[in-house]
Amino acid sequence: MRAEIFQDVERCMPEEPYFRQPETQRILLDILFVFCKINLDVGYRQGMHELLAPILWVIEQDAIDADGDDGGQPSEEDSLMKQTLDRAYIEHDAFTLLSLIMRSAKSFYELGEPGRRSSTPSTGSGTPQLGASPIVERSKRIHEVYLAKVDAELAKHLTDIEVLPQIFLM
Repeated sequence: MRAEIFQDVERCMPEEPYFRQPETQRILLDILFVFCKINLDVGYRQGMHELLAPILWVIEQDAIDADGDDGGQPSEEDSLMKQTLDRAYIEHDAFTLLSLIMRSAKSFYELGEPGRRSSTPSTGSGTPQLGASPIVERSKRIHEVYLAKVDAELAKHLTDIEVLPQIFLM
C-alpha cells in the first residue's frame, strides 16, 4: 500500500518545489498510509493525496516555532496560539483535518458496484465506464449537466483541453 501511495505522492503538484522535498513526501505518505490502515473500508484511492496536499501546505505555512522566547510573559491567548500553530504538530494537525474532511468525502472514494455501468460516458466516445467511483460520477454530472447550463463556454473549454471533471472539481 505504501508503494501505491508513494507513486501518487511523487507526482503531487510537480510544479511546486515544496512537494518535491523528501520530508514533505514522507509526511504525505505517512499520513495517507495511517489513514488508510485505520479506514480499511476505503483503503487508498487515487486522489486522496490531492486532498491532503493543500491541507499540509497551509498548516506548514502557518506553523511557528512555539518554543521561541518572546522576552516576556505571554498572555493566555498568545500561549494558546503558540500551541495551536506549533510546528512540532504539523503532521498531527494535517492527519486530523484530513480525517475530518474524509468523514463527508469518504463516499467519493468508495468504488462503484463491480460491473455496474455508470450513468454518464467516460469519454467523448459514448462508451460507458464500468464501476465508476461516486466522485467520478458526481463530477461528470456537475460538469456535463450543471456547468454546461451555467457556463457552456467554460464547460466546452475544459472538455477541449481534456481536463477531467474530477480533477478541477476536487
